[in-house]
Amino acid sequence: MKSQISTNQNDNNEKTKNSYGKIYTDIEFLNSQIDLVCHATEDKSKILDSIFKILLISDEKFQETEYEGHWGNKILKLTATINKKESLSLIKKILGAISFVERDALLNNLENHIDEKGNLFLRLDKQKTCKNKISLTENEGIKIKFKPNKNKIIELKRSNRIENEIYLLYRRLIQFSEK
Repeated sequence: MKSQISTNQNDNNEKTKNSYGKIYTDIEFLNSQIDLVCHATEDKSKILDSIFKILLISDEKFQETEYEGHWGNKILKLTATINKKESLSLIKKILGAISFVERDALLNNLENHIDEKGNLFLRLDKQKTCKNKISLTENEGIKIKFKPNKNKIIELKRSNRIENEIYLLYRRLIQFSEK
């Protein structure tokens, strides 16, 4: 009896692993764009070091644009674009690291994170990133835009509308992400 239960548990684990792996083959990103603002009071190198440590995105990928704030203070906008392979790795890392509560909140508000073109938008807490933690936020932080490959989604299309298909793929991606 015990071996039968063990076999059933193994079968369920295999199904979960297969579902998890299949989700990452169903969705493909063309690229991702990462944007963040670094104020004069913040240490740019510490932020970029933390992003590299946690998200594995090199500071060499970031382009800097300097602005002047209302009171004459220096503000840097840092932008990086990463390729499809790095984008998939990044989404896996983020979804695997967020808490159950954050994942649940993301699922419940998913439509607020997807634009009319099917891009997925996430914001990471910059302060927590500097403390080597991945956490989602609604405030200013590290903004990430994941741009999906719609051609791949069209090939797999199960519903009548591509928007529905993108939404469903994102839901499955979030639901089945491993912790």
